[in-house]
Parts: sequence; structure tokens; C-alpha cells
Amino acid sequence: MGPNGVPIDVETDDEGAWSVILDLFKRGGGEESAKELGVPFLGRLPFDPGIVRGGDDGVHRIIADPDGEAALAFNGIVNKLLEGLDKSTGSSLKII
Repeated sequence: MGPNGVPIDVETDDEGAWSVILDLFKRGGGEESAKELGVPFLGRLPFDPGIVRGGDDGVHRIIADPDGEAALAFNGIVNKLLEGLDKSTGSSLKII
């Protein structure tokens, strides 16, 4: 547990690289709201400081790191949206 009760997890891999998981915001609020509203929960996006750097550098984070955690999470959300559109029986949207 970190300062002020903020949960902190540290993960390491076999090569000694490490990452810190820090929940800045309460987890599960979006999923709970989706259930209450009767809409599908599409997923979570990680807090990624690289998004700020990408904005400063003019290179979108998903373009700069297409195999990164943020890109994979974003792609998962897009795929769920596309699946929902494919199953839709109402008017269709053309995705370009």
C-alpha cells in the first residue's frame, strides 16, 4: 500500500524488467455504470505517461508503440465496438 492508502503493485519479468501498477482512480466504476445503464462495458485503458509525450512530440501513442499496453487495450475496445455494430439489426454506420 502506498501513500494515503493508494494500492501499488510491482511486477517483474524473467529478464529483470519491472513495472509499477498504480491505481490513481477507483477501479470498476465504468463497468458498474455500464451494468446500471444496460450497455456493454467495452474495456479499460491504462494510464500511460507516453500519451503526454506523444502529444508533445506529435506522434500518437498507438502509432509510436503499436504493441504497447495502451494500444492493445484500445484495439480491444475498438474490436468490441465493431462486433457490436456487426450484431446490430438497426440502421448501420459506415466505418471508414
